Amino acid sequence: MKRRDFLKQSGMASGILLLPSFVQAAVSSTPPSAGRRVVFIRLQGGNDGLNTVIPYSQEFYYQQRPQLAIPADEVLPASNGWGFHPALQELMPVYDRRQLLVLQQVGYPDTDLSHYHSGRIWRTGCCQGLETNHWLPASVAVADYGEQDFGPSLEDITRRIIQGDTTAVYHVALDGFDTHQFQRVQHDPLLATYACGVRRLLQQLEEGGQLDNTLVVTWSEFGRSLTENVRRGTDHGEGNQVHIFGSRLKQWGIEPCTLSDGHLPVRTDFRSVYATIARRWLGADSRLNDRFPAMGWL
Repeated sequence: MKRRDFLKQSGMASGILLLPSFVQAAVSSTPPSAGRRVVFIRLQGGNDGLNTVIPYSQEFYYQQRPQLAIPADEVLPASNGWGFHPALQELMPVYDRRQLLVLQQVGYPDTDLSHYHSGRIWRTGCCQGLETNHWLPASVAVADYGEQDFGPSLEDITRRIIQGDTTAVYHVALDGFDTHQFQRVQHDPLLATYACGVRRLLQQLEEGGQLDNTLVVTWSEFGRSLTENVRRGTDHGEGNQVHIFGSRLKQWGIEPCTLSDGHLPVRTDFRSVYATIARRWLGADSRLNDRFPAMGWL
């Protein structure tokens, strides 16, 4: 089945990753398998990564967000001065099992701050957003759940994977992350929905014997401003976090990131994430394989 004949298509990626303080998981290298899948989750609207996985030990974070910052005593501590938003409690057991990697400052050069255009760039892996220049070859079957409800979409994806559906790539979105005003009122419950959905997905995949064959990758079209605005929200930004879940990660933890300016520039090109997934997970002949280095977490 051709990818273009099966609903829609999509993409994700990142850049060269240096993980000096990360724990290396003891996972033996395995050749790419035709039975492997990737579930891409889009936090649509431009998620505020710094209020998701939080640099609670950095005073600059609190200086830039006097009203919006998550108080340090509310943060769920993880490592090296970073921790999780309290609404992400469901993800803590996943982190503790070394099944979560958080990449920082991921994006692409000259970030397009249009939701539509930037979303197309991330989906295709092409900075012009062209489907004809998609990062995945047409032979890879893709299912796109578009704007359908987040929870039921994850349930259906789980069912299909466990039943042996041959689709290799799934796309699902959770909308509402364009938080220009009164951010916490909107952002906090969205993060809880996200965490509960991912935790349930991973649990069901494990119970169905498919967790070892599945990666879950969470992305957003761009980040948000480090500095809060006058409406207790954040505006469109550049670099953002990518969350990667799986039981076969060779690296796990939270990538270091030091805040020093009013914005968070891109450090890692998202297309390196895609090239890594294509080459080392799906065994696919992506056009990115020769252009972007594979990263060490797979």
